[in-house]
Amino acid sequence: MEDDPSTGVVEPGALIGGRYRLERSLADHRWLALDQAAADAKTHLTVFSDLTDAQREELSKRWLQLQGVLHPQLPRFADLISTGEALWLPRPWQEGESLQALLDAGETFSLEDVLELLRQLLPVLSLLHSQRLSCVNWSPAQILRRAADGLPVPLALEQIAPWDPQRDLLSLADLAQDLLGDQAAAAFASMGPLQALSSDRPELRFPSAAAALAAFQQFTPTVASPAPPPVVRHSTPSRRRKRKQEQDAEGRLWPVVLALVIAALVGTAVGWLLLSRGKVTGPTALPSFRLRSSLPAAEINQREQLLNRLRALQVDRRWFLKLVDASLLERGGRLPSASQADAPLRKVWSELAEDWLSRVEQLPLQLRPRLGNLTATDWNRRQQGLVAQGLSPEVVKKLVSGSALNLLSGPQAAEIPAEPFRQLWYAAAEQALGNLQIELIKGKRNSTQTVSAWVPAGGARVFPIQVPSASRLVLGVRGSPLMQMSVFAADGQLLEARGPLRVVSLGEVKRSPVQVLVSNDGLSSASLTLSLRVDPTQ
Repeated sequence: MEDDPSTGVVEPGALIGGRYRLERSLADHRWLALDQAAADAKTHLTVFSDLTDAQREELSKRWLQLQGVLHPQLPRFADLISTGEALWLPRPWQEGESLQALLDAGETFSLEDVLELLRQLLPVLSLLHSQRLSCVNWSPAQILRRAADGLPVPLALEQIAPWDPQRDLLSLADLAQDLLGDQAAAAFASMGPLQALSSDRPELRFPSAAAALAAFQQFTPTVASPAPPPVVRHSTPSRRRKRKQEQDAEGRLWPVVLALVIAALVGTAVGWLLLSRGKVTGPTALPSFRLRSSLPAAEINQREQLLNRLRALQVDRRWFLKLVDASLLERGGRLPSASQADAPLRKVWSELAEDWLSRVEQLPLQLRPRLGNLTATDWNRRQQGLVAQGLSPEVVKKLVSGSALNLLSGPQAAEIPAEPFRQLWYAAAEQALGNLQIELIKGKRNSTQTVSAWVPAGGARVFPIQVPSASRLVLGVRGSPLMQMSVFAADGQLLEARGPLRVVSLGEVKRSPVQVLVSNDGLSSASLTLSLRVDPTQ
């Protein structure tokens, strides 16, 4: 079907922009389409029609802003397509289920689950706010749990919404209440960060998403047991209707807006002062970031924003700028000058900076200030502690490499890279291994052993299994569908690639320990059962 979708009713099979073929209609003017220019890759299309000229201009401007936002939890936005009176907004399809669908299916969320979810969403919100973008609607129906990695992905970014940081934070509080259900009242009454997130008094709320993120990352609730009890959900009145009424009374938010404007002006002034006076001498000089009066105003503003974001994230400026410079030089390029001819090169530098910043902000708050100061001593101490618990050094290194893929490219993640990239590898080691739970199992011949354990949301457990010589091993692992397993030999060789929990037969084990890694990609803690059978080879 090659008809013009701007006339009449749009149907499956229509070709949008000569590229996207509609597959099926979704809710709220959304479509699943196939991108014929990218081997029929699944694409999410949102269509807006009957817009006024002002609305079209505002939506186009917002979409251009979103195209410049780089974050692992935000799909990259493609170019707008205009078909007559309609605007089509394409972005890559995300496999997964909305939090509302999970609630409707009976899944429950513990307090720990919700706190972790907020820690995962607040970096996204902080980045959006740094670009003067809001989402406003953070309801369970508009948050997707991505199947690939279990991370939450906001779905409502296409909506035209004024920049309003406080509304976003209040909407996050409503999301937490919806997920907690009957647990919400006690949690909000007893926990400071949740109180500040939802307070009816603007002066008691967090001043920004960055401040909220810092508070939630530092906050650790007291948990009585690692195995959360099941929660029976009952229908409770949502606060969203009350929030909507309060939010409509915009006069109450003006003190907060005024404070934010003053803070922004002060921050800009300080940024100008630091950028004009901060000089780095010697071989560590960073010419690519020095501000020159001859640079266009847009570039100066962009780099001021970068400096402010680095300060908010508590990331060492010198190390980060070395990182961006090194990544540009690694591509075979050179550092740009302030000349007009180097404008394209400066644009590439800025894009690299945005990409690295989106990766760095995924690290916990306590790790970010250490970037630039992590040492081999930190890594060796961590590795030796795990080896003492039964892991082989090769497997420890592979675990870090897997975690480092979120921060570094493939080759850099596989081996410890050179500085300044090495700092991110060390940070991945601290993050991946800091809370790794290890349970050593001694296999017994002619017997079946069973071990039950809990795996926290986003966490992992490793089971080193000592197998008697001249024995073969059969493993069976059962648990949540969102868990993945892989099996390593003692020398780090991959015996079973990462995949769903299953039964595997390893045959004769030449060397112990065999190491079973089970990770939980879900937002809830879950239990697993590991069964193993050891038999002699003769």
